[in-house]
Amino acid sequence: MNKGLTVGRTGPTKSASRAPSVNSKQQEVLDVASEYFLTHGYQGASINAMARSSGISKESIYRYFGSKKELFEAVIDRELGEYQETLRGIDGTSAHLSLREALLSVAEAILGLITTDRTLALRRLIFDEATRSPDLGQHYYKIGPERAYRKLELLFKSHRVDSAFEHRVLSRHFVSLISYRTMMERECRVMEQPSVERIRELMEFVVDDFTQSFLRL
Repeated sequence: MNKGLTVGRTGPTKSASRAPSVNSKQQEVLDVASEYFLTHGYQGASINAMARSSGISKESIYRYFGSKKELFEAVIDRELGEYQETLRGIDGTSAHLSLREALLSVAEAILGLITTDRTLALRRLIFDEATRSPDLGQHYYKIGPERAYRKLELLFKSHRVDSAFEHRVLSRHFVSLISYRTMMERECRVMEQPSVERIRELMEFVVDDFTQSFLRL
């Protein structure tokens, strides 16, 4: 699957939960593994072939990652790193932002990540492999969508949002409004990868529609 795919490195590259323990050699392994998985797919990738094509010894790969599955999870962690950093950063600024500004920051962070060609390709790999290894899909969900839901719940709570819906429900409605139509258009190749300016424009409409429809202002 995805053989011959070439994806530019336009998505996040910072380390996520593994950041404190990642050294330059591990980063080199993750660089190679990211491109190899995207090119050959998860099922088509093997540690032996990865080592041969990259010049990194198989022993070096297994020194840091005990299996192909563990390596793939580390790739997922790193690809989501910048997104997670952005969400964490909102903690320190949300008190100084209006609700609209905070929601725009979250929306832009989410849409900016999930609409890149690189992330779309990675998500296809994850969803395909999740049919055989559900825990891989669950790992992605936990550090991606679920983290965004929790962040939004805390944001609604800190701004004392008044709504007919619980904060947990509001967070899911908001993410759906952010992502569903745009992701469908991206996957169906109706839309090209949107620019930062286009993302901002789209999310301003979404945030305004959301606040008018779901919140008591």
